[in-house]
Amino acid sequence: MLKSNLNNLNGWILLDKQKGITSRQAVTRISKILGVNKIGHGGTLDPMATGVLPIAIGEATKLISIIQNKNKKYSFTIKWGESTDTDDIEGKIVKKTDIRPNKKDVYKVLSEFVGTINQIPPIFSAVKVNGERSYNLARKNISINHKPRPINIYKLTLNKIINIDHAEFEVICGKGTYIRSLARDIAEKLNTSGHVTKLRRHFVGNFKEKDTIFIDFFQEIIHSPSVLNKIKPIEKVLDDIPALFLTETEARKLRQGQKIKLSSLKFNNDFIIEHPNYQKFDRVYTLSENKLVGLIEINAGLVKPKRIINYN
Repeated sequence: MLKSNLNNLNGWILLDKQKGITSRQAVTRISKILGVNKIGHGGTLDPMATGVLPIAIGEATKLISIIQNKNKKYSFTIKWGESTDTDDIEGKIVKKTDIRPNKKDVYKVLSEFVGTINQIPPIFSAVKVNGERSYNLARKNISINHKPRPINIYKLTLNKIINIDHAEFEVICGKGTYIRSLARDIAEKLNTSGHVTKLRRHFVGNFKEKDTIFIDFFQEIIHSPSVLNKIKPIEKVLDDIPALFLTETEARKLRQGQKIKLSSLKFNNDFIIEHPNYQKFDRVYTLSENKLVGLIEINAGLVKPKRIINYN
């Protein structure tokens, strides 16, 4: 752990989460390694899952909701013939069947899971029921009936048939998608049972697998410099959102909570030319001297601060 105080550190660590730990445990360990208190993660991965886990440090925590809304890509393996109470390999087997789908069967049903579909979350999930997490109720053997929720599946492909009992898939999906539920429902559509035995996340928005770092949390000692060298800028998560440049004087006004006329901004013309439909944007971010100021909204000709980033 660093001896110096790094609680003014801001940015993202793109962790390649290993199997066997929760997302919360990964965050807690990194907090101890770096000696920072303000930290969180963007998009939970189950303990049995691996892959891209964005971890926000400092003021980057203000942008966690943005990364959670981004599209995600996963690869996953389904084992046919067995369903579990958790819909993955860590649960207890609750049903068995001898039915095994072939490749032709699988191809026939995949299109039914692309687009906006309704999905019932697993009972072992973080969905809240009357203020309590679903997985806590499930562990107490309290009956849970989640309502179907609309989710978006943009692409779903069969990568390969591994053997008679296993098949590997790849999916690009939107917010709120449970891969365990997707696997369960694909199996049911094929008149069999199934659960996830392997799950990996390849990207979250513009946070790619190739940019991740791997930290073996089962080691007793992890040195912080290697982690610090991999921190991404706080605005990295905003790469696909329009940017409005400000002078330092204009930025100061926004930081003080003031509204500013768009027409009065020094660089307003550049922004309007590049984004003629800016009034349709639900969010814009601002930069001053290449430093993130915050998120804004532009309405009725006024630039209004929505979420200001404070570096001190």
